[in-house]
Amino acid sequence: MAKVLNPVIWLWIFAILNLVMGSGPALLDGQSVAEMGWGEGNTGEHDAMYETLLGISLALFSILTAGIALFTSGAARAKMTALVGVSMLGLMVVWLTYANAEDYDFGGPMIIIPIAMFSMLTLSGLANLKSAE
Repeated sequence: MAKVLNPVIWLWIFAILNLVMGSGPALLDGQSVAEMGWGEGNTGEHDAMYETLLGISLALFSILTAGIALFTSGAARAKMTALVGVSMLGLMVVWLTYANAEDYDFGGPMIIIPIAMFSMLTLSGLANLKSAE
């Protein structure tokens, strides 16, 4: 179980998947991402810029988590991993609530992937708090 809940592994999984799946599409083509979310023909000229900025923000989260994996250890790494996971879960709850109210399409069941990843980040950090001290 220790290998499954290793914070370093989950930090790298997050960093890579978030960079490729979370920010990649918005960085490459913000307009298409805006059309997927808001619906084709239902986007303004500014929507591509907002999606691209969100992609940049998510890419920076990948850099942050890679830094935590590389430059921290022990209890500090466990705490930071749990904090990142909880923060991202909170972000998803707020984001999904707001997006649902505004008719933004998150892609249906695919949303389970980031929620599971954020949950595993949280669990791996919490599970290693005592053993890392």
